[in-house]
Amino acid sequence: MLKVENMDVHFNKCASDYDRNFYQDLGMSEFYDEIEKQFNICGEPKNILVLGCGTGLEIERIKHSSTVTAIDISQGMLEQLQKKDLHQRMILNTICGSYFDVPFTENSFDLVLSTYSLHHFNIEQKTKLYKKIYACLKIGAYFINGDTVCKDKDTEINLLKNAEELYRKQQAPFGTIHIDVPLALDTELTLLSDVGFSNISVEKRWTSASLIKAVK
Repeated sequence: MLKVENMDVHFNKCASDYDRNFYQDLGMSEFYDEIEKQFNICGEPKNILVLGCGTGLEIERIKHSSTVTAIDISQGMLEQLQKKDLHQRMILNTICGSYFDVPFTENSFDLVLSTYSLHHFNIEQKTKLYKKIYACLKIGAYFINGDTVCKDKDTEINLLKNAEELYRKQQAPFGTIHIDVPLALDTELTLLSDVGFSNISVEKRWTSASLIKAVK
């Protein structure tokens, strides 16, 4: 049986052990090495928005002068981030809330980054969020999303159907419970194209994850 937990409750509970789990249990060093590589490829972006930042594993990899706005629904995660010794020329601003609700200033960011966060939402929610991300980026700026993907469209349909049934039973809005609903890679690429992104590329593939970069 799936343990039903609200998103913020789940991540508050696992905040103190999050880094160890990602690096030691899940072996995610290669993934975050690739994220760090992308900062240089993107020209050391100065104004960065990080969605679902958690404890800031991706933010630790920013090693140049920058202003970082980090949003997460879990106060416990943000507290872990705020304890970290980050780059001395980084200005970090944290916001506890849903990135669906927090307003983004249009045409203001050089990079929007999300890692292992967006796989909790359905196609309609992602379309809305991708439009919001597109609007907040400067022309020629980047959106990078490193996240889990499912193997094909049939799997995607089944995952969404099962999640919708759970949400109906719980009488809760979609996306408020910690349940994974990764979309197929082709779906992700199509959504990004449909909202206006160009030069969409899959920078890296793993067994069940991908690193996608798109340019406004």
